[in-house]
Amino acid sequence: MPVLRTPIIASLAAILCVACGPNPPTPQDPVAPVPEASAAALPKAATADAMTARAAEARALEVATNYAPIELYADDIYEGPALMASYQGETKDGAYDGYGVLTLPDSGTVMAGLFANGLLNGPGTARDMQGELFHEGLYVDGVPAEYALPLDERPTKE
Repeated sequence: MPVLRTPIIASLAAILCVACGPNPPTPQDPVAPVPEASAAALPKAATADAMTARAAEARALEVATNYAPIELYADDIYEGPALMASYQGETKDGAYDGYGVLTLPDSGTVMAGLFANGLLNGPGTARDMQGELFHEGLYVDGVPAEYALPLDERPTKE
């Protein structure tokens, strides 16, 4: 066996020998989840409704910057305490109509998306006061559309 005189070649040979040792690493499927990962930890693929809701939220946030906040008593919007809610966005005849952002005072919930008849009607999102998303999708009269379905037809959380 020839003697390696160059330190670089010797170190490369040492690296190769370590990699080719008695137990070479076994190749793993790149799409297989690691054993310690649970299904809950893996990200959920965005649905068409979720993507539409995110686009509506982005549009609403963009539109809202062009409007001064409208402060109204929350009782005019939903059943709750008589606190001031804040809305920024498009209106029609004094009602929320078009893209906008509504902040509810008691919970700090921020609803953004397409409004009609004073309520979120269409694609939109709801975030808590820390900005964490807790619902995205279609809304009907300010309520997530799936809540209008009978209990046995509602989608389940995975």
